[in-house]
Amino acid sequence: MTKLSRWYKELILPAALLSSLIIGAGMFALPYLFNASGVAAGVFYLIAAAFIFTLVHLRYADLIEHTSGRHRFAGYAQLYLGRAGFWLGAIVTGLGLTLVLTAYLSLGPVFLRLLIPALGDSLNLYLFWGVGAAAILVSLNRLKNVEFLATLGMFIIILILFGFGLSKGDVEDLPPFNPALIFLPYGAVLFALYGRPAISSLKSYFEENNLSPRNFKKAIILGTALPAAFYLLFALGIIWLSPAGVTPDSLSGLLLAPHGIVVLIGILGIFAILTSYFLLGLEIRDIFRYDFKLPSYLAVFITIFSPLVLYLAGLRNFIELVTVIGGVFLALESIMVILMHHKLRGRVHKGELTLIIVFILGGLYEITKTL
Repeated sequence: MTKLSRWYKELILPAALLSSLIIGAGMFALPYLFNASGVAAGVFYLIAAAFIFTLVHLRYADLIEHTSGRHRFAGYAQLYLGRAGFWLGAIVTGLGLTLVLTAYLSLGPVFLRLLIPALGDSLNLYLFWGVGAAAILVSLNRLKNVEFLATLGMFIIILILFGFGLSKGDVEDLPPFNPALIFLPYGAVLFALYGRPAISSLKSYFEENNLSPRNFKKAIILGTALPAAFYLLFALGIIWLSPAGVTPDSLSGLLLAPHGIVVLIGILGIFAILTSYFLLGLEIRDIFRYDFKLPSYLAVFITIFSPLVLYLAGLRNFIELVTVIGGVFLALESIMVILMHHKLRGRVHKGELTLIIVFILGGLYEITKTL
């Protein structure tokens, strides 16, 4: 194996796998929220969330490396936080991640309609859901190169959108900081940069391919940082291309974008959502298999059909879904990771205590805002 191929297999490919899960539907909420609160606020949240989730992802990786047996989140919670931790972890991850897939279902057909408008809304919904469901039956090892190519394609499309947007606007056209809406992007940015469920799959990839564990954490750091940088480029491009105002789905206000650019956004949306849908589906399936000890066929059945049932029941408001999921479910999950790591290592840093307080206050804000 050459040095370049080893570098690709041990660092670039696993980092791309993590990035492919992180870059998902949450990206398309950011231009709308950054436009309302100001780009300066958006940049602050992206930088802060990148540091926060790099810490959370590394803490969770440490748990996986130093805990014997095969578990998923609820299983680790039981080992380190007791029976109450198990049930809290099961609810947070099982329901939270299923809501994430529901949010993807609310947006996926929008982008599919750009590419196949003749099918209609219902057929686009079931086509998107069917492709996502089929991938849950496939192992990550079979998907790894597809995920890498999809991630590379997303990065290229985002660069094209940013370059085209930059040709239509400049820094002076960006929305100014709005103190009244300073907290608005909080939950959505957490949602957009969340990648904890991919860490277990990433660890399995390293083990199945007999790769050096020293690159495991490097892949996590790179795979978490890259999406934050590309999110900023994407948000700026969409804001510049939407002089009449950015809409919640990032599409309707694209007055300065030619048809080719809109099609590229459709392709980007499908890539971003499906790649995340694949990896999250595998994580939810394994939660039911390893933590709840359900038969494989039942775990797959619940994973595939639960998001569709919730969507058909009326959970379709994309912005509300991503802000509540990010600000409440994913924040609570991150708190549990910190507490479990404390049990493992016997210490919590002051910065982590501050982070727990921020997560709690942010969750209360999202709940009261929604109610």
